[in-house]
Amino acid sequence: MRGFSETCLSVTEHRLLAKSREEIRVAVLCKHDLSYLEPGDKIHAYEKIMALAMQVSVILFTPRAHASRSMESQMEVVQVSPSGMLFRLTLILALVMHHNDYDCIYTRDPVLMFFATPMKAFGKTLILEMNGIPSLETRIRRRTHRVRAPSLTPLICSAVRLAEAVAIRCADLVLPVTKKMRATIIRDYGANPTKVMVVPNSVDTRVFRPLEDKRTEMRRMLGIGRETVVLYLGTFSARWRMSEQLFQVAGNIQRKRGDILFLVVGSGPLLEEVKAALGEHAMSNRIRFIGAVDHSLVPSYVNASDVYVYDVARVENELVQKQGLCPTKVLEAMACGKPVIALKEAELEALLLESNGGFCASSLREVESLIERLADYTDLATSIGANARRYVELNHDLTRLTRLTVELISEVASSRRS
Repeated sequence: MRGFSETCLSVTEHRLLAKSREEIRVAVLCKHDLSYLEPGDKIHAYEKIMALAMQVSVILFTPRAHASRSMESQMEVVQVSPSGMLFRLTLILALVMHHNDYDCIYTRDPVLMFFATPMKAFGKTLILEMNGIPSLETRIRRRTHRVRAPSLTPLICSAVRLAEAVAIRCADLVLPVTKKMRATIIRDYGANPTKVMVVPNSVDTRVFRPLEDKRTEMRRMLGIGRETVVLYLGTFSARWRMSEQLFQVAGNIQRKRGDILFLVVGSGPLLEEVKAALGEHAMSNRIRFIGAVDHSLVPSYVNASDVYVYDVARVENELVQKQGLCPTKVLEAMACGKPVIALKEAELEALLLESNGGFCASSLREVESLIERLADYTDLATSIGANARRYVELNHDLTRLTRLTVELISEVASSRRS
């Protein structure tokens, strides 16, 4: 058994630590390499696992060398094998060998849940969080990017979809992050509606918060004076998002006025295409390309800005229609007290209307108009940002939503035992 496990604390110490937490013990399955963190799904997976470990006893199953020291100090870590298919196959054996150490299995990956379904025979409760539909995302990515063996796309997507279907139907509780995704799971996968509950994305409001000192420091470092700073934050790797169209907005505003500066944080192959198209003049003028940054610096860049513009310029596509939008980046900007501008999508629009924390635009021209409006009325931007912060604290705080998730898991596990 110890061949599979490399822990910082002993099993006895972990069990003593668990007594101060909820009684339920959760096995978390994760394939991401969390030994180093970067903006995107990896950091969000890390934050959710760490938040869960603060409230329940967690045993993490992950590929070898994929857990950070900070994780090993908070939970038992079972490092199964190298990553890839071997990890998925040996995961079953590791779960069986440790079956006395946990009550339920939790993952954000339907494919990993597929490999964990045999553990229902041991009476384990299966909890699947879904922040996306992998088969759909895989199909769109393979259509829009250069990939090896494109002819295998239908086969690969069919295999992933089959794994999704089995995982969803076997799960005792499915937690999609949007209402649209819940509807898709019930309609397209035949899930039991009583087992599918929306728990939206969350943000650590202790990390993402208004930081006036960081704002002043970052703006001084970037040589920014009293200009209104508009933030574009993204990985610039998904072509369907059409983020490059936002730079047309930046170009139009640049030609009209010189008191608005665009801050671009993040990198990716599509961004390089944009920079080449813009030319050196635009790049050195009112658009600052920061590049990829450590996630710990993201709150400072958000605070240095005055307005956040969500980096999706195409909301009418199959992915958004089936998955919906509850982007963590929007919540992070709102948590920092920044007004948000985004193109109109039903759930995103409902979020911004309910919070009074920003605007949904019907077109890129309207995005341009809204940016100028907030630049002209700075008191309005400050007021909207304050609304956004209050709303996120009440409705999307990581600790609060983790507590809700724990309560749901405990309820399902208890009813399954009884």
